[in-house]
Amino acid sequence: MLPEALPYHLKVRDHFKQQGSTWEFFAAARTREEQLAAFKTELLKNTYQFRPETDKALYEKVFLARGRLGLGDLPVTVYQAQFANDPELNASIVYLHQEAHIVFSGPIVERLNDAELLAVIAHELSHVRLFRCFDGELEVADRIITAIANNYNSEPPYFETARLFKLYTEIYCDRGAYTVVGDTGPVITSLLKIATGLQEVSAGSYAQQAEAVFSAAPGTQSATPTHPENFIRTRALRLWAGPGGEDGAGRSAVHGGPAAPVDAEGSIRMMIEGKPELDRLDLFAQRELNDMTQAFLQEYLRPAWFRSALVEGLAREYFPKLSFAPGGQDPALADRIAGAHPSIQDYFAYVLLDFVLADPSLEEMPAGRAFEFAGEMQLTAAFEPAYKKELQLSDKKWQQHKQKVREAYARGNKDRSL
Repeated sequence: MLPEALPYHLKVRDHFKQQGSTWEFFAAARTREEQLAAFKTELLKNTYQFRPETDKALYEKVFLARGRLGLGDLPVTVYQAQFANDPELNASIVYLHQEAHIVFSGPIVERLNDAELLAVIAHELSHVRLFRCFDGELEVADRIITAIANNYNSEPPYFETARLFKLYTEIYCDRGAYTVVGDTGPVITSLLKIATGLQEVSAGSYAQQAEAVFSAAPGTQSATPTHPENFIRTRALRLWAGPGGEDGAGRSAVHGGPAAPVDAEGSIRMMIEGKPELDRLDLFAQRELNDMTQAFLQEYLRPAWFRSALVEGLAREYFPKLSFAPGGQDPALADRIAGAHPSIQDYFAYVLLDFVLADPSLEEMPAGRAFEFAGEMQLTAAFEPAYKKELQLSDKKWQQHKQKVREAYARGNKDRSL
């Protein structure tokens, strides 16, 4: 069965619902009648409008998709954009004032067969299904994150959150198309025909092509702003549909069938989100990195001798209320850092180095603690090159420096234990 939403959609909604005034402002914003009338007028000026009484075959598909998606008697109108010299195929939908308007661009009606056209219509109507879930809360969340991300003053995590929200929306709508058609084949071939302009394509052949990408580069993830790459969409849909999805026997509200593999959602999440990178964090990864950094500093600066006035002052710049009270250790912190993207590991390496250089009066002791803690956190491979680079040491001087620091740190710890 097609879910009401994907987990990422719900995370974004829940995040912004906690921001009461922002949520209330966007939830109260409604399309006015005059705005809808103006939009319809512009459509009539620049499109050809298909009508149920004259284009029965097309609207039969609309009504079939609408029914299978549980959209009741939602008013749906279909248009053909009037761009005679533009061969690009595309389809889009606008949902305003409880009405859906689907616009085709290019010779999409002539190029696609009946099943493919049904898949495209179902994909577009799935946008409406998603935004009507939870009394329209996901549509509100979409408008909030889009508005914030489009503001030039916004921080990068808002852009990334908006991007992932859009990517997951397309994944959801591909599932909606499959739910209606009951076969992954037409969903995939419609994507390929629209993208390539070819008249004949093979879903099975392209699925093998997509798998070859991940066999060669298992960590591949989407890098596009609004729609996942077609090889990712193809693989994601087939993973979710499960065995038999290519012939209608997989997971479907129409046919029923076996469930998708247990790891399907995890594999899809890695294709869409991947491992968070330092320069591409969404709001949730940013918050997780913030929590990890706080736990990291609490452990790194645990020795009382380390917390001089200069060092504590630097720590307060990171976290004004950072506590060094006993307990509260994260036993999984080292594993989380070891499994993080290299850019995150480099970030923690430079956090270590920041405190090594904070208070010269502590001499070699902070560097010794950094070497020790880097080992505990499985960061040695990231920390040592960063340290060597910033101190501009040759290989020979680097080895001498390490030996000097470690000997001084061992003596210092021994003296403190006496």
